[in-house]
Amino acid sequence: MNLTQAQKEKLNAELDRWVESHREEYIKDVSDLCRIRSVSEEPVGDKPFGEGCYEMLMASFKLAESYGFRTKNYDNYCGSAIYGDNPNGDSIGIIAHMDIVPEGNGWTHDPFEPTLSEDGKYLFGRGTADDKAPAMVGLYAMRFLKEHGIKLKNDIMLVFGLNEEKGSADMPEFLKREKAPKWSLVPDSKFPVGHAEIGFIRAKFAIPDLGDELVEIHGGEATNSVPDRAYAVVSGCTVEEVRGKLGNMERITVEEDARGVRFLATGNSQHASRPAGAVNANNVLAQALLKAQVLHGKTLAAIELFEKLTSHYYGEDLGITCEDEMSGKLTCVFTWVRNEGGKLILKPDIRYPVTADQKFLMDTLPQTAEKLGLEILDLSNNPAFSFPLDHPVVEKLIEVPREVLGMPDIPPIVLAGGTYARSLPNAVSFGVTVPDRVRLFGFEKGGAHQADEYGDIPNLMRSIKVYVRALIEIDDIVAAL
Repeated sequence: MNLTQAQKEKLNAELDRWVESHREEYIKDVSDLCRIRSVSEEPVGDKPFGEGCYEMLMASFKLAESYGFRTKNYDNYCGSAIYGDNPNGDSIGIIAHMDIVPEGNGWTHDPFEPTLSEDGKYLFGRGTADDKAPAMVGLYAMRFLKEHGIKLKNDIMLVFGLNEEKGSADMPEFLKREKAPKWSLVPDSKFPVGHAEIGFIRAKFAIPDLGDELVEIHGGEATNSVPDRAYAVVSGCTVEEVRGKLGNMERITVEEDARGVRFLATGNSQHASRPAGAVNANNVLAQALLKAQVLHGKTLAAIELFEKLTSHYYGEDLGITCEDEMSGKLTCVFTWVRNEGGKLILKPDIRYPVTADQKFLMDTLPQTAEKLGLEILDLSNNPAFSFPLDHPVVEKLIEVPREVLGMPDIPPIVLAGGTYARSLPNAVSFGVTVPDRVRLFGFEKGGAHQADEYGDIPNLMRSIKVYVRALIEIDDIVAAL
């Protein structure tokens, strides 16, 4: 609905009062959810993403039901909480993910025992930024509407996703079982609105015919994070010999292993969409294996190629470098490695600009990979998308955060990361990060996928206000679509 200035002022005043009075309750709810290690894993019985995600879904249902919302379970792939009684089931979606990346290393706080800073401004814990606290922004916006008897033309459907960090396999299952929202907001980015998202190429490569000396290699957990740990075990050498070769090499330690020598590499993790400044532990490990001179023949050649591929972040070795003004450079980060069946298995995270020539990329990549000696095990394209800035919903989603946050010049954004918006019709990312968010540790840690991840409580409170206003103000527009 179109609010008059007087209506906006009255609503804003009530939001200020209500949000502040619910601050401690919000922190408790977020903390309770963040105690659950909801890493999306292999299926267990009727739990398609493992025990942790199932526990997360049940906790989300319990919380939503305690506030009077009806819930739906989509065969444990995901679930929803719904406010409203639209006779046709038409809805505005808030699509959040409750799964998380693994905790990783380097924390100074317990990642699963959320800790509030002394000044009460920052809540530390895995999921406090990505994406459990943002999900609760959506739930609290729904609470405000419900508790104030504000009825909209569309239902509001908060979806609890469980597989966003591992490929969003939950969303196709959701759409098989539920009417798609007419428009969806994804609280997994920054205000004002992400009107476009870059494209993704999913790939899995193998370097065949490893020798027996590389007993084990393991780097990376979630492919969308630059790994901060990697290790390998090599037979046929001693710790003393290896240390003599490595000297004072940084970020690497070696120790005895019953199977030979274990190399342990450390890096500096960042989200794979923003690799500049990160240190890929896979590359540190590869450099150490080469410097130690413990590999031979085909295994040596495989690790030489692995080192080359992990030394760049922009697709140089695969011949796919490109960029555009809208979304910047293509990124290509080899984040995951294992040895399986006598082969070195590699998974890169590849993201390309919105206007990139997708046919060129999908033709060039396999040709170059094969020339390098890579066997292609999997290759698929997840296209970029964009909405015009003059779309009426997008225009309103730009206007509302600017007004509520008092930031009249914040520009709409193109996401380098991928969100659930690409998995649903008529969906965009919408907050909840506020552009002036304080970075306590620069870009070294504290953010999504990093050690000491934290939620910015004052800005999360502001985000609830933005969501309430946005839901009210886009309701008529969405109903008319």
